[in-house]
Amino acid sequence: MAIWKRKTPVSGDVKGIVGTVRFARRDSDVASLREGDIAVVDHPELDARQAQHLIDRRVRGVLNATPSSSGRVPNVGPQMLSRAGILLVDIAGTDVWSKLKSGDRVRIEDGRVFRDEILVVSGVELDESRTTSDLAEAKSGLATRLDSLAANATDHIHREHAMLLAGAHVPRLRTKLRGRAVVVVSRAYDDVADLRGLRRYISDNDPILIGAGPGADTLLKAGHVPAIVVGALDNLSDAAIRAAGEVVVTTSSGKLDMPERLERQGKEVVTFVSTGSDDDLALVLADTNDAAVIVHVGAPATLSEFLERPPTEAARMFVARLRAGAKIVDAKAVHHFTSQRFALWPVLLLLAAGVIAVAAAVAVTPVGSDWFGSLGDQLADLGTWIKGLGS
Repeated sequence: MAIWKRKTPVSGDVKGIVGTVRFARRDSDVASLREGDIAVVDHPELDARQAQHLIDRRVRGVLNATPSSSGRVPNVGPQMLSRAGILLVDIAGTDVWSKLKSGDRVRIEDGRVFRDEILVVSGVELDESRTTSDLAEAKSGLATRLDSLAANATDHIHREHAMLLAGAHVPRLRTKLRGRAVVVVSRAYDDVADLRGLRRYISDNDPILIGAGPGADTLLKAGHVPAIVVGALDNLSDAAIRAAGEVVVTTSSGKLDMPERLERQGKEVVTFVSTGSDDDLALVLADTNDAAVIVHVGAPATLSEFLERPPTEAARMFVARLRAGAKIVDAKAVHHFTSQRFALWPVLLLLAAGVIAVAAAVAVTPVGSDWFGSLGDQLADLGTWIKGLGS
C-alpha cells in the first residue's frame, strides 16, 4: 500500500493547509484530482479502497460531506488518510456543496475552511489520534454486536428448530413455488431502487412476487401486483390485502386481531404461527415451498446495515438467509447481470464465419462442385434476363 506524506504547504504566518477545491462526489471523479488538491467527497463509512484512491492522487486534504466513520463498523479509511499525512475534515450537512465550488482556493485550519480569509464552512478535523481511537471503539462495538448476534441466533435455532429443520408449521401455499423464481420485497434498504433495477428481470422471467409486510405497498407503487403478501396484520395495508392473490398473516399467538378487516376484503387467509419479522418469515415461506431462486429486494447490503437491526431481528434474518443457502440472491447482483448489454455484431460475425466455412467445405466435394457450378449458371442466366429488361 502506497503511503505519501504531505509536504508542508504553509510558510510564514499562514496556518493550516492551502489548496484548490475539487469536487469528487462520485468514485469516477477521483481520477480528475491533482496533487495538492482539496478533495470534497461524499463517503459515509470511508473505506480502505476509497482512502487509497485519494492517497494515490496525492491530495492535500479531504472534506467529507458525511461522517467518515459512524462507529458502527471498523472502517480503516480515516486512519489511512491521517497516517498518509492527508488532512481529513468531516463537514456536517450539505453546506459544503453549495458554499464551495470546484476551483476555489481555500485554507483549512482546525476544521475551518476559509476562502479569501472568510470562513465558509466548518467541521471536525480527524487527526491520527482520533481516527485510531474511533477505529478501536468501532472494533470493540462490532465484536459486541457479533457476540449478540451469535447468542440470539443460537437461541432462535433452539426455539424454532422444528420449523427451521423440517418446515413444521410453515403453511403450504396454493400458489405453486416449486421450481419458480421468487422475488421477496422488503421495505428497507434501497427497496425502491432495487425493484426498479429488477424491471427487466421481472419482465423476462415472470417470477412470483411476494410482498413482506409494507414491502407489498412498494410493489404496488411500482406497478406490480403481489402474488402473495406475508406479514403481521398491522403491517399489511387494505390495498395490499385486496390486490394480493394470497394472504399469509404471521402471528406468534395463533390468533388474528381485527379479523373483520380480512372479512371486508373477502380474502381467504392462511396463518403462519411463528415469531419473527415479516422479512425473514417471507424468506422461510418461499424456501419451504421449494422456490428455485429467491431474489431479496431491500436486503441489508453491508454488515453495518445488517447489525443495525435489533439483535433478535438480526439473528432471525441471519438464520433465515443461512437456511435458504444458495437459493437466496441479492437484488443488486441480479440487476448487475441482467443489465449487461451484449453487442449483436460479434454473434452475426461468428455466424457469417460459420456459413463461409461450411460453404468452403461443401465446395471441395464433387457434389458441392456440381451444385456451385449450377448456381453459377443460374446467376449468369439471371444477369442476362435483367440486362434484357433494360434494353
